[in-house]
Amino acid sequence: MLLHDDTRALDDLSSDAAEALFKEARQRTRRRRLRRGFAAALVLGAATLAYLAGGGGKAGILAEAAGRPFVNSRAFHGEGELAFISRGGLWALDGASGSLRRLPVPDGFSPVAPKFSRDGRWLAYLVNRVNAEGDVTAELWIAHGDGSDAHAVRGLVAPALIGWSPHADLLAVTTDTQTPTVYTDGTRGLFQRTTAVQLVTPSGVARRLTILPASAPAFSGIESAVWSPNGDKIAVSTYGGARQTVVRAYPIDGAAPTTWFSINARQRVLGVCGQPCSEVIPDLAGWWPHWGIAFWVYAGGMTHNSDSTPLELLPAPGTAPRQITQTLSDGVTDALAAGSGGELAVVTSAPDPGRTYTQGKTVETCARRTLTCTPVPGASIWAAADPKARCPSVCRQPDTPRPGAPGSGVSIDPTWSPNGSLLAYVKAPATDEAQIPAAWFKAHELLVWNRDDDTTRKIADIAGVSLPTWSRHGTQLLYVKGDGLWLAPLSGKPIEIEYPLFPPRQWWRVGTNGLSFYGQINWAGQFGWSSP
Repeated sequence: MLLHDDTRALDDLSSDAAEALFKEARQRTRRRRLRRGFAAALVLGAATLAYLAGGGGKAGILAEAAGRPFVNSRAFHGEGELAFISRGGLWALDGASGSLRRLPVPDGFSPVAPKFSRDGRWLAYLVNRVNAEGDVTAELWIAHGDGSDAHAVRGLVAPALIGWSPHADLLAVTTDTQTPTVYTDGTRGLFQRTTAVQLVTPSGVARRLTILPASAPAFSGIESAVWSPNGDKIAVSTYGGARQTVVRAYPIDGAAPTTWFSINARQRVLGVCGQPCSEVIPDLAGWWPHWGIAFWVYAGGMTHNSDSTPLELLPAPGTAPRQITQTLSDGVTDALAAGSGGELAVVTSAPDPGRTYTQGKTVETCARRTLTCTPVPGASIWAAADPKARCPSVCRQPDTPRPGAPGSGVSIDPTWSPNGSLLAYVKAPATDEAQIPAAWFKAHELLVWNRDDDTTRKIADIAGVSLPTWSRHGTQLLYVKGDGLWLAPLSGKPIEIEYPLFPPRQWWRVGTNGLSFYGQINWAGQFGWSSP
């Protein structure tokens, strides 16, 4: 039974306050879905189409057309499975056969956040439709890794992806219920809230892991959930308004859950509430080997903190949370990177300017024993050989340090190599420009820090890099450049695999179609890669 099963919370509220809470919870639900990867796109058709790469232009290269992307399957040969959103559709490129398939998307829906299972055998994706009032209708689809045999999972209301198990072909999602609502002006409506966690097999069979009890307050819900490192449990964070919030771990075999953390309005949270907290909401960031459960925490009814947010750690059930650092927390970009051996890197965010992606962001590595984080050497220094050639306006801002000085650069997008010895990340010039120019993204460099000898080197002469992702064998990096996907060996020439992801000439414009937020762009929601 959940700790916030207290219907008296509603009794303590005036009708105006209750309506405010309904609207706040509704807004929180919308923001949660947007943080999990929604990107507006036009749907060009629901039929599944298949193209053999080589059918357009040179052998192994499919030329870009109005309804399909550019794809170089020859360069991707042997590199596994790649799923990406482009030209309003979802596409799957099979590195073994060279086939490119367009997956089915219902008419009027947009594909969202493709995710491969741990072994690449299965691909899950959502399709969303948003009405004029901002209400989201979603469906879950599952296909084979090469994009074949895609099928909808029926019976799930407004599913949102938690992710595949790290050790099994089992998918976890949250689902919603619809609660009747009567507002103070007498109008009626349906308030959609997240209330259950479901486990789904590749064939589409769903099994409920947990659900909020019927006695829970109408404005309570599930904020987030994450898999345990070995895949035997799922941690679930629930909120219950001003009275109670709790994080529990639910074994997937149906055994009784374990409470890791709970807080009510009479308690305090380090780094968040200097006085008793109000409406504390833990947003789970991950469950990492040797670390425990980490979460961002919001208070005072916030649906999201746009500025720097305290990152707290729970080493074990019942322990007090300890603050690690402060990061961005809206989920648009990756502020955290955990390695399989317990390595942890974060993008720390200075309190001022906070939300702005182009200032005060530094890649740091964290020590488990002391819970302290140290900047990667040179991570905050921009020293491009010819900065004016790459970013003529960005690198000459009067209020930013000159190139070569501390604070002249920002570092973002960390990712650990499979063996945990190398940390790839992106470095860019710091800028205080209010409107982020495309030149800033074009200036991004790709660097790799060696943990063993504490050295950093730049990878080739690559510029314009975002969101590098390691191959499973640790010899190549897939990354975004200029709205396309590129593959680069640690030594050698990079080659473009696919283009575009977002609508051309729109991806970098802040605010265009909701694609970016203070310079952040949700690249991770546009593609997934399963390296063999």
